[in-house]
Amino acid sequence: MKARAAILALGLALSAGAAWAQYETVFQSPGALEQFRFGVQAYHRGRYAESILLLEKALAYSPGERLIQYWLGRAYGKSGFGETALRAWRGLLEAGDVPPFLRAKAEYLRASRSLGPASPEYRFVEAARFAGLRDKETFFLRPSSILARRDGSLLVVAHGSNELVALDSSGVVRERMTGGLAGFDRPFGLAALPDGTLFVSELNGDRLARIAPDGAVKLIGGKGRGPGSLIGPQHLAADGEGSVYVVDYGNSRVSKFDSEGGYLLSFGEKAPETGFPGFASPTGILEREGVVYVADSFRRAIYRFDPSGNYLGSLAEGELAAPEGLSLWRQGQAILVADTSRVLSLDLETEELREVYRSPDRKARIVGAVQDYNGNLAICDFDGSAVSILSESYLLASGYDVEIERIVADEFPQVRLELSVRDRSGSPVVGLGEGNFYLTERVRRTTQADEGGKSVIRTEDSLEPVQGLSFLGAGQRAEGFRATILLERSPEAARRSGEIRPALSELYALLAGEEGPGLVAAGPSPAAEKPGDLAAATRLAASPAASGGRFDLGLRLAATRLLPARSRDAVVYLGTGYVDESSFSGVTLSELGSLLSANGIHFYAVVLDEPSASLRYLAERTGGTIYAASRPRGLADLAADLGSAPSGRYALGFVSKADPVFGRAYLSVAAEAYLFKKSGKDELGYFSPLK
Repeated sequence: MKARAAILALGLALSAGAAWAQYETVFQSPGALEQFRFGVQAYHRGRYAESILLLEKALAYSPGERLIQYWLGRAYGKSGFGETALRAWRGLLEAGDVPPFLRAKAEYLRASRSLGPASPEYRFVEAARFAGLRDKETFFLRPSSILARRDGSLLVVAHGSNELVALDSSGVVRERMTGGLAGFDRPFGLAALPDGTLFVSELNGDRLARIAPDGAVKLIGGKGRGPGSLIGPQHLAADGEGSVYVVDYGNSRVSKFDSEGGYLLSFGEKAPETGFPGFASPTGILEREGVVYVADSFRRAIYRFDPSGNYLGSLAEGELAAPEGLSLWRQGQAILVADTSRVLSLDLETEELREVYRSPDRKARIVGAVQDYNGNLAICDFDGSAVSILSESYLLASGYDVEIERIVADEFPQVRLELSVRDRSGSPVVGLGEGNFYLTERVRRTTQADEGGKSVIRTEDSLEPVQGLSFLGAGQRAEGFRATILLERSPEAARRSGEIRPALSELYALLAGEEGPGLVAAGPSPAAEKPGDLAAATRLAASPAASGGRFDLGLRLAATRLLPARSRDAVVYLGTGYVDESSFSGVTLSELGSLLSANGIHFYAVVLDEPSASLRYLAERTGGTIYAASRPRGLADLAADLGSAPSGRYALGFVSKADPVFGRAYLSVAAEAYLFKKSGKDELGYFSPLK
């Protein structure tokens, strides 16, 4: 009887698929198991609304089933309903055996519902240090400038070893650039144009090197004091129109060149009529929205100019020690100032100066600090020949949010797992490779033994590393993109259709993709139009509109049409820029942001007038950008930005060792991601095809 009971129990467990790493579950209802299986499969296909309905049915069959509750919360979260997801998880979170990763996910979900900044203090600590000299081997010497790249790598100017060095997210040297046949002569500053063209200043060579995207090198300038000549050029900055500003240190001025290297103008001389004292020791430089900021290490100040070199005023005068490199951060709201052994933040609205990091090495000379695409700060210690990665202290403690988004098991036992990695502020973590991941799966084994002349069957569950782990790619390397245009349908937009039509035509050309962009008209009852039909879209834009329309419903429809989202998907709003939040019904702006960010969909806006705070919030939260419809450069930068947008998505493959029980067993897998001192984990499951 005991052996028979053991066999019976084993059969029930296998048929129910009770193999999740945290919640041991045996479905007592066949109906619950069937609906659960359908719900899991719908989830992995990106049909989250359908998944919710099926999982609700499963829970009705088997109330209190914790595994179903967990999945239901996940489906609601992917649909943008964070509060509902937390309610579905309430019982799980109040239990004594709540898994740590689930508690972390709930905390992330709560934080993501807030419209304010998570950490107003911005206190950074060192998470990693890449030494240029290690074990008597030279990797680079005297880093002087850093360019953060969207794939998570850093392009570092190695002044002491005459090269540009590309470091991946783990600090490994992946590429070296030596400046062509002529070679660099003590490179110092670095700037990039929107098309990928690089400009490098050569301190000893008294010139600039222009490096085209195809690798062609053009030398610009030459030693002298005349127009276009340089003496000891240092830091560089580029603006959105393709112009390059170079700090001509030896001539105590700033010179401006066009995108081809043609000389335009210089400025920096003393101007008593404006109150500008003239440069004494110009160092760092940056451009933001038509204002050029230049640091002067001797005068311990930052000066402002317009693009023609007209003086506009000073910042932080006398509050700095010896400022050098400048860069933008916090979505352009503040400047990072490399100031001797510390890094400061200068708020451009309040002019408040705040220390965000101080090196423990008093002899450190930090000449540059930039924000990378993982939300860290990368700093150059010139004298220490090192690049350090700084993370906000609260983010370092909270780790990453790892989410298994999709499991494809159509060719079981070959399994494809797609996941995303974000930091606790919701920003994607880019640049990871196979060595940054660790996957385990739940494996159930049965053995038969003879005990006292009776045959006994035993089952053992274990978590084991997956077999044949392979890195299948990163979303950062994905080609192509999909976009849905969200067209404002309001009386004002209809009246100004003559301004909207040219932007609409340009967007259709730029976002062509495989079948052209989709279109959702945000009228009173938003509707999706046929993809790629520009003529119909133009007629729609010019047709009368009776009311302000429903931005909330239109955005939800535009986003759900992209599910399951890929790495390069976006919703592009086109309209006046005004959003009436009072018309929202049943959904909040935060939930719309959650829908986009939870599925990795970028939000861009092309506006006729000043954008509303709602549009700014959505663009900031999803890594998108806002463009003026009338900008001189057109909208090509939008397509370029989307085509290279940071993506924290990854695909991994493995060979499962689990028993699928003819496709009816729930198979679980856990994924962990590591980078520097931060990590995160997720657990999910799937069903193999029925046999």
